[in-house]
Amino acid sequence: MKIITDDSVDIDEVEKLPLYVEWKRRRIRVSSIKRESYFLSNKRTYVELPYYEEVRDVLTKAVAEYGTVDVVLPLWPTIFLKRTVMFVSSIVEGIKLREAKMDSVSLSFFLKSERSLEELHEFAQNSKTYLLFPDVSVLKKNDVIPEERFKNVITKSVNLVKFNYGVVQVKSSWSVKGAISEMVKEINPKKHFMIVVRHSGRSRLANILTTMLVSNFGHRVSLGWMNPVAASQYGHNTVTVSVIPEV
Repeated sequence: MKIITDDSVDIDEVEKLPLYVEWKRRRIRVSSIKRESYFLSNKRTYVELPYYEEVRDVLTKAVAEYGTVDVVLPLWPTIFLKRTVMFVSSIVEGIKLREAKMDSVSLSFFLKSERSLEELHEFAQNSKTYLLFPDVSVLKKNDVIPEERFKNVITKSVNLVKFNYGVVQVKSSWSVKGAISEMVKEINPKKHFMIVVRHSGRSRLANILTTMLVSNFGHRVSLGWMNPVAASQYGHNTVTVSVIPEV
């Protein structure tokens, strides 16, 4: 069996289907981008899908070599490749699409742990991700926040968006401090977990937030740049905090 994911998932050990962005007038594969220079010079990200032939060639080659292929795609950001993979699987035997009900950050840590795919849903149920300070209009445009949820959003407030097993919750706060406090209050300090902070241009805020999380919980904390695919869905200058089972 062969496991394949896509470029929205930051992991080197697993083969990935390509996703592209236009940067400096070139079509560049997401997995090859140097994050810091990219986010400092590019404020808008448009993700481009691979050609059908690229997806077909990767999957058919894997099936020929391994017999069966599991394509594991994150739920957040949007599964860009779902339709293409499903079409290829309808004409090539041995391909199974698994939709992981977690974001790309949580999925990357799951795949790095080398756990059985049978544990995928349990891992997803015990994982959650928060978006801090997103542009809610971008989230609405990209269908991250469903239309019925968007009606209850106070757009002038600081919004905290929570993803958990495919469910989206939006909570409004009148201050940054209030939004962070709400998030911290929901994290159960008695459980074994790690916290992964990712940002797309708010380095100072992400560092302060990481220091605060370490002070509050003392758990393993990872800090880094956001995947450009996530930034295209959530908007720039956004911070994500993923709380996942320890691996």
